[in-house]
Amino acid sequence: MTTPIFENKSEITLEKYLYLSNHPIGKKAKKKLKNWIMLQIFAMAVMAVNAFVCFYADALPIAVISLVLVAAFLYKLMFQRNRASTKQYKQIIENQENGMWYRVITFDKDIKVTDGNTVTTFKYHEFVKFDEDERYYLLFKNENAVLRVEKGAFTVGNDEDFVVFINKKVRPKKK
Repeated sequence: MTTPIFENKSEITLEKYLYLSNHPIGKKAKKKLKNWIMLQIFAMAVMAVNAFVCFYADALPIAVISLVLVAAFLYKLMFQRNRASTKQYKQIIENQENGMWYRVITFDKDIKVTDGNTVTTFKYHEFVKFDEDERYYLLFKNENAVLRVEKGAFTVGNDEDFVVFINKKVRPKKK
């Protein structure tokens, strides 16, 4: 077995998993999250107005029910997503060797992603764009499918050389 040109190995901790689930990259994922948040805010506003109207109309039981629903939507908006993601993370960890989840991405002839117990191989030409944010290098297959490569997690190679290498390999498709 030959040594890859670059290898990026990172442990997927709960903190990282929550970050990934709360910071979508793809166009569809961003839109889905935005729409979900807007729906929760709209529902809270409707229930708050309903509570206000019912309170002044002396329909106190309905006003109280509306305020409880406002609290429920607020809970859902603020806490439920993280609770669901935490539960999902714990289920994934249960199936990992030694209770540790590692994502290893090797860059050689192809890109090989070993994510826990799953291995996926990609060709460089499948990616159409390279970008980065504060934590990750981002390899876009299209506007909705993105491979995140953690900065500072190279076990073979380094960040500076990787950026030069990947910029040569990943070029936008000509229209």
